[in-house]
Amino acid sequence: MENATVRSQEMQAIYLDLDSSGLESSREQQFDEYLIEAVDETLCSLGEPVKNTLYQNLSCNFDLTKDDIPTRIGEFSGIMHKIFGLAASRLEIKFIKSLNSKIQANVGPENEWAVSKWIVMEMSF
Repeated sequence: MENATVRSQEMQAIYLDLDSSGLESSREQQFDEYLIEAVDETLCSLGEPVKNTLYQNLSCNFDLTKDDIPTRIGEFSGIMHKIFGLAASRLEIKFIKSLNSKIQANVGPENEWAVSKWIVMEMSF
């Protein structure tokens, strides 16, 4: 129970930081933008051609655009595991680390969960 309270306070602090940043978009939109940036930066580490091919594959074969990732994170995670196999878990960890650096919160893995479960766990308070 205490751990949940601490997490709730951390998320509230994140939202306060986001609100005070002067951006006009809502907190949810800001989080989604940070998540998309984190995914994009991580995929860039594989090389620009790989990133572009992956986005094209997601769009053509799975009807999932880059902007859909935050709202369809579970589906995105499943697709990543189909494409990359065990390496998808490493990419998900990099997604979370990049997201962590953007929102400056501890959203890293406590367990070896899929990225969709981490985000849902952190956003559910």
